[in-house]
Amino acid sequence: MVPRITVILTYQICMGTLVAQQNRINIGKETEVTQIDRTDAQILAELQSDARQTNRALAGTVGLAPSTTLDRVRSLEERGVITGYHATTDLNALGRPIQAMVAIRLRPKTAAIVDQVVERLWSLPETLAVFMLSGIDDILVHLSVSDTEALRHLVLDRISSIEGVVDERTSLVFEHRRRTVLEPLDS
Repeated sequence: MVPRITVILTYQICMGTLVAQQNRINIGKETEVTQIDRTDAQILAELQSDARQTNRALAGTVGLAPSTTLDRVRSLEERGVITGYHATTDLNALGRPIQAMVAIRLRPKTAAIVDQVVERLWSLPETLAVFMLSGIDDILVHLSVSDTEALRHLVLDRISSIEGVVDERTSLVFEHRRRTVLEPLDS
C-alpha cells in the first residue's frame, strides 16, 4: 500500500491568541497498532471530552492515583496515541459560516504536481483540511468562508488557476458532525 498524507488543520489557543497548526497524518503506512487497555481507553475518552481537566480530576474519574494517571497519559503521548491537545472553535464566531467541500482532479497526476497542489491549497487561509484520495477525484479540500461570493471567488479565481487542476466540483456543507470522542475498534 502506498502511504498517503492527510493534512488536518487544528486551531489552538497559544498565549491568548488563536493560531492554526498543521498536522500531517500518514494513512496506509504500516505502523504498529498500540495496545490500549480499558483504563487507557477511559483516560482517552475523558481527555477527548475535556482536555483541560486537571490530572487529579482525571485520576478521580478513572479511579487511579494521580501519579499512575500521569504515567499513563505520558505513555499514551510517547506511543503516539495522543498527538496533541486543542481548542475547538466556532467558525460562525470567526466570520466563516459557509463551509464547502471541493473535489479536485489533477493532470498530469505526478508526485510533483500533487505535492505542489496540496501545498498551494494548504496555504489558503480558507482551508480547513486537505485529503488526498484514490478514485476519480485526487484531492478533497474542506473550506470555510464568509459568504457564497467569497467561495465563488476562491474556487473560480484561485483554486482553478493552480497548475495541474483540471476539474473541480464544489459542494456546500449544510451540516457537519464530527466525533470528538473516539474509542479503539475491536479487531
